[in-house]
Amino acid sequence: MTKISSRKKIRVFLLVIFSIIAAGNTAGQPELDKQYQQARTLAEFEQIAGEIQKILIKEPGKPEWEWRLARSHYSIAKRAENEDIKNHHYDLCIEISNNTLAKHKNSAISYFFRALCRGKQGEMNGIWSSLEIIGPFEEDMKKALELDATVESGGPHRALGNLYMELPFFLGGSGDQSVYHLEEAVRLSPDYAENHLGLAQAYYAQNNFVSARKSLLTLLRLTDNVAEDEDLLNFRTQGQELMKKLTHD
Repeated sequence: MTKISSRKKIRVFLLVIFSIIAAGNTAGQPELDKQYQQARTLAEFEQIAGEIQKILIKEPGKPEWEWRLARSHYSIAKRAENEDIKNHHYDLCIEISNNTLAKHKNSAISYFFRALCRGKQGEMNGIWSSLEIIGPFEEDMKKALELDATVESGGPHRALGNLYMELPFFLGGSGDQSVYHLEEAVRLSPDYAENHLGLAQAYYAQNNFVSARKSLLTLLRLTDNVAEDEDLLNFRTQGQELMKKLTHD
């Protein structure tokens, strides 16, 4: 009887420990990540950035919060209408990423957001005025790819695929490399709509209309009923426009 009782106690103890561990893992999923995913407006992203700044005042130097702050500044910059404000937040994104990488050289997501914010700043002025951005952008994305290709839903592959699609060949553009990277992005994150849009565009650029149509059909399925999500609605609109081109080609 004593042995059975002891076994029961051990079993209960282990169940409690496992429950605590499981609860700890769930609690480790930051609530602000959920807020970020649900955010739609400039004000919402500004509020999230403010909350993260408060956390970093209490716990300075935490890389898991620094990259989230860089991400928030990227989203604020995307939605800001004033170019000076855009540049300011892209600068903050780059600065925060630089600081994180100075201490944590293996932060794939920091390389990703540093490259993304540099690239977006370059886009504001046009590709020809941002040639000096191409090398650092590509280098950072390849480093992110090497460390963790899955960040931001296959983000490094998606970014490189779009880069090689947009660049002229004499600056490193390559249709084959574009398709390769965007196919990898889709493989890593098949439910992420932007991956399918990029791949459809890459296929179209190579006159592979059958594959482009297939990717667009997947994109349209993934973006059905997305009236409240500006980004997804934009991807859907671009996909519909490309589908019209396919119909006429």
